[in-house]
Formats: sequence, C-alpha cells, structure tokens
Amino acid sequence: GLSDGGSGSGTDVLDGVQSCVDAGAKVVSMSLGCDGCFSAASEAFYNDIYDQNVLVIAAAGNSGSVVDHFPSGYPAVMSVASLDDDGMLSSFSTRNDQTEIAGPGRGVLSTVP
Repeated sequence: GLSDGGSGSGTDVLDGVQSCVDAGAKVVSMSLGCDGCFSAASEAFYNDIYDQNVLVIAAAGNSGSVVDHFPSGYPAVMSVASLDDDGMLSSFSTRNDQTEIAGPGRGVLSTVP
C-alpha cells in the first residue's frame, strides 16, 4: 500500500484498488496520480475493474494544463477536476478531454486545521 505520507508506486495503487474491490467496494475514489505515466497494464486493470461494475474516480490532476494525468486519464476511470469558490475551474486543475466532472476543490471549508 501507500505510505502514511501518501507516496508509493503504481503497483501500490493498483493493490489498494484491488483490496477495495475484494472488500466489496462498488466505488473507489482517489486523489492521486502522475502526469504522463501511462501503463498498458494499468489500463487493462482499470478496464477489468470497470467490467466488474466498480466505479473508479480519480483526481484530474493539479498541473493546470491539458497533459494526460493517470489514473484519471484511463477511459475506465472517471476524472474529476477542481472548481474554485466561485464555481469556476481552478487555475491549477488539469483539464483535458478525459475530464468528466468537476467539484469543489479550492476555498473549501474544512474541520481539519
């Protein structure tokens, strides 16, 4: 799995998603990824998860560009962009043809200090 600080490998992420599916999850949501790190094996994995009727959601990315970000760049993964407190796409949010939805991601109130 990923470290307490959130770092790890692509294999660690796949293992985590598989653990969620094995535990009966029908939705897996992740706020992680990397730019330009496509993997055919990962794409096949997410396609298989999708075929099991599991929805995988991942952050579109924080590059502020149109570069492909993964795992949100795989067709079987729903890509979520960030909106600012005015309801506009956040300046840092990745935006490309794989981005499907957007939600609050900047200026969001939290109970975490």
